[in-house]
Amino acid sequence: MYVYQEHEQVRFFGALTLQLVLAREPGPPTIALPVIQQTLLSRAVVETAQFVRTKLGVAIAALAFKAIPAGSWQSPITSLASSLLNSSEKPESQLSATKSLLSLYTVFAQEFGTHTFAHPSSRILVFESLRRDASTVLNLIGSVLQYDLDSYTGSLLEQDLAVKCKMEALGCVLAWGAVDKVIPVEFMPTLLSLVISHLQYRQTFHLACQVLAELLTFKDLLVHEKTVCDGLLPVLTQGIVYNEFQRCLEEQDAYTAHALCTLLSQVGESFPKYIVKKMGGESLVLRLLEMILRLTAFPGFYGVDEDVSHIPDEFWFELEESLTDDTVLPTLSTLQQQQQNASHYEITTDPVTREPVLHGDGVRVDGTRIVTRFLNRSAQGGWDLSGFPEGVVERVWAVAREVFGALVGVVRQKMERPKEAEFNTWNQDMRDKFRMYRIDKGETLLACNQILGKSIYDILVPLGVQQVEEIGQGRGEDGQTLESTLYSIKSIAENVHVNDCPPLHIVFGDGIMGRISLMPPQFWRVRLTFCLLIGEARHPSWLSKNPAYLLPVITFLMNSLTGNAALTSAAVSSLEHVCSVCRKQLGGVAKDMMVAWERMKGDLSSNDRIRLIRSVSTILEPLPLQEQLPLVMSLTGSMISEMRTTLAVLAATPKLLSQPPEVEVAERMLVRDLLRLLKGVCQGIQAVEVVFDDEDESNDQLSAVAGAKAMNNVVDIKTIDPTLKANMAQLSAVVWETVGAVFQVFVQDEETIDIASGLITIALGSSIPIMFTPNPSSLSSLLIQSFRTNHFPIQLRVMSILIQSIKTGAPNNPDDILAIGDRAVVREWVTVRLIEVNAAAFPILLGPIASADTSFMAEKSDVVEAYFKFLARALAKHPWSLIQLPKEHQEVIYGRLVLAGLALQERASCTAVFDFVRDLVSFKADSGVAGAGAKRSVATRTMKAESQDSLEAQQCRDLLHEAVRLIGLPVVRTLLLDVGSGLPTSMWPLIADLLHRIITHFPNEARAWVMESLQADGFPTSHCSNQDKEEFVKGMMVAQMKAFKDLVKKFGLKCRNLQDTTYGSAIRV
Repeated sequence: MYVYQEHEQVRFFGALTLQLVLAREPGPPTIALPVIQQTLLSRAVVETAQFVRTKLGVAIAALAFKAIPAGSWQSPITSLASSLLNSSEKPESQLSATKSLLSLYTVFAQEFGTHTFAHPSSRILVFESLRRDASTVLNLIGSVLQYDLDSYTGSLLEQDLAVKCKMEALGCVLAWGAVDKVIPVEFMPTLLSLVISHLQYRQTFHLACQVLAELLTFKDLLVHEKTVCDGLLPVLTQGIVYNEFQRCLEEQDAYTAHALCTLLSQVGESFPKYIVKKMGGESLVLRLLEMILRLTAFPGFYGVDEDVSHIPDEFWFELEESLTDDTVLPTLSTLQQQQQNASHYEITTDPVTREPVLHGDGVRVDGTRIVTRFLNRSAQGGWDLSGFPEGVVERVWAVAREVFGALVGVVRQKMERPKEAEFNTWNQDMRDKFRMYRIDKGETLLACNQILGKSIYDILVPLGVQQVEEIGQGRGEDGQTLESTLYSIKSIAENVHVNDCPPLHIVFGDGIMGRISLMPPQFWRVRLTFCLLIGEARHPSWLSKNPAYLLPVITFLMNSLTGNAALTSAAVSSLEHVCSVCRKQLGGVAKDMMVAWERMKGDLSSNDRIRLIRSVSTILEPLPLQEQLPLVMSLTGSMISEMRTTLAVLAATPKLLSQPPEVEVAERMLVRDLLRLLKGVCQGIQAVEVVFDDEDESNDQLSAVAGAKAMNNVVDIKTIDPTLKANMAQLSAVVWETVGAVFQVFVQDEETIDIASGLITIALGSSIPIMFTPNPSSLSSLLIQSFRTNHFPIQLRVMSILIQSIKTGAPNNPDDILAIGDRAVVREWVTVRLIEVNAAAFPILLGPIASADTSFMAEKSDVVEAYFKFLARALAKHPWSLIQLPKEHQEVIYGRLVLAGLALQERASCTAVFDFVRDLVSFKADSGVAGAGAKRSVATRTMKAESQDSLEAQQCRDLLHEAVRLIGLPVVRTLLLDVGSGLPTSMWPLIADLLHRIITHFPNEARAWVMESLQADGFPTSHCSNQDKEEFVKGMMVAQMKAFKDLVKKFGLKCRNLQDTTYGSAIRV
């Protein structure tokens, strides 16, 4: 065997090959199993190369995981011990053998944690074997950890081996501890004490911290939290551990700090309730909190020169949740909470220190010193708890507020960016890590906000004012400290009390924003963060409640549209949010915004122009019609005029159009930008206003409110002046003539066509239909002609939206362009459109001669997806249009396209076909029969009319289900083939869902279809026996979907011969 070879690399690959072979076999080797066992064990005894021994351990584990369930190897743990320990007589050999054995035990546990078993029962049997032999492993670990290194009298070689042996033992504890419930509870006290004792040795300190942290995750320890914590806290907060803590801070030893922080944070995460209960006066708990705070503030920039400060994040969240859990600590009374969270209304400057101070009601709070108060109470001899309330609950909350106040200061300081010169030396990976770190720390500030309430602003706002003043005095360098404070305020924006947050008057007033607006350009980073702060979460809603600050805010944002791309993007983003939320209050600056738009649009990037035009359009929406429409016409008119000029240049210069679509021709890029801007105008004038209030609404409620507002946001055309209406209609004609020209000029330019189609999609829902809504017949002709030429699927997607948008009503009405007639006319119109789409799509999907080859569908998977989604929408909204299709069209759709589509390998297109067939099979009598846009009042309809609708709906369902019956057998046969071999196993959930629906809606026919399909020998595959087929037929009538999915999985595994494999067991349906 290769494991006997001289070269260690050959031995390694021999062990690797054996491991892979064993992992892929359904069971253990049936020939020479004892020989393989003995060979691996004997080689593990004499192997000297660590990496080869590890791979041998992996191979032994792989063999054991196969042999234990089969009953051919009862106790591999004992076998390992017998082979290694009995082969050594000398002390150093005994230590070496023990070290090797511990490393193999470690590998065994690690492999069990990551191994995928073919059957859950196999995993249970292996686990029981490990648990049964755990005492053997733990006794060996205990005997090794009991060595006293200080009194060990062996040779230097033996001493070195003893240290390494202890390291292996600790590593073994770590590996076995990671296997849930394998270590018996009765061993935990001994293990904990042994591991704790190794915190005194420098060689084992770091690993002991890691192992102890892992042991503290055991859920069984939670019921003994007092015993564990009372014994553990004195060790962690005094003596050797505390000395190491102080040393690592003084020397900035990140390695030791990481180990300590992991351990201390895990204590807090495991026992937060204990900490909360003892927080009011237990000095060891306060010391623990101090240590974690100082490690959270570990010097350096995260991701660049430290990776410690993020470790306690989860602990702070756990502590905040326990503090606010009234089952842990009774909550303060409402009056006490109001007093503790009292917000201070004024800001002045201390005449002595010259530091800003928030104050009110005769109580002064020095916001700049709150963050240091808790840590200043710490002393070597204990803690200064003077000034705290006497009551237990009150004292805990007072300490908690000081702790979280200190945490605010720590987090704010850790989020400070380096100077720009240093930041520019960082690589992209460093920048990304630090950016994500700041986002995570923002979440920590939200936890602080839950404890401190509005008083968190008493820390941040005075600090921000002080930093602004320092910059004004020339002491602020490049403003990174102020930027971090602003970022902190931005991070808690989602918890702002919209109706009651006085400190924001300072933030958005002259105290901070006014002074930032006067800062020179080198402080652009400060200005950028403040721009983002303005548009963050609830800040726009606060501005809507305090409109006096809106004009200064808009002015600040508009003045931030400079040559700095990052600053401009931030300003435009917040401008869009503020304009959307505060549109009603901003109507007075609409014309000024229009002027600013015309002045700045040439200097902005494409994306910024689009967002700015949306902002401008948004504040036009609430204006009276007579004011709004001329401004909208002015915006769109200038864009259309520029686009027509550009199209004329392209038409006169064919050379420009001959360039490939990916080449950045200036005229092409300009047309794309203008189309996006037109789309932005459409979006802006119908955007929905959502203003947060202190009484939070759920997302569903907000969506419902937004939807209701959007439904009621359609302009009443009858109120428009006739002259203005005529001008709008004239402009509309020009708009759609120009869009039609775009389709003709850029016929093969998919990106441009996609942008134009996006404009059409938005326009179909415009609140000013006379200006933006196209004529449906003309639009459908344009889309179908374009699709016939270039085969772009986007046209089918727009057609889907168009057939959903048309409605009943008087035709040729300029006030309601999408109304084309009564219900019969709508049906006929949709049917004609379906026929036209089919005429264009069939040659693409079936080939020019409509051959039986389905490769065309596979090559045009994007078209298949768009086409079947189009059919699904037509079925949902206008089911009669499918019924009224010519017979030859129905034969192509149901008899060829559906069957071929159900077997496509491309997931998105195949899923679209499945969805269409599912909707067809599950079609209900009340699905979409009334016709699109038909607004019917139940109170005004007669019983005869309702009865007629019901009869018509039933007839529609029967006709569609008849189509299903005609194709039921080939569809079921295709689905069974898909399960057996045709489609990837990831598609089994879709197949099971469709099969179950067919069986549910057509129970008798489905049983016959399945039985007829399975009669053929070797169908779906040769691995499927007649017994397997009979079991499937017997079990397929189950009502529960989960049971049916399990049946499909079992049948599919049998068909693919995967029933006893690791891969098969991992498949989820």
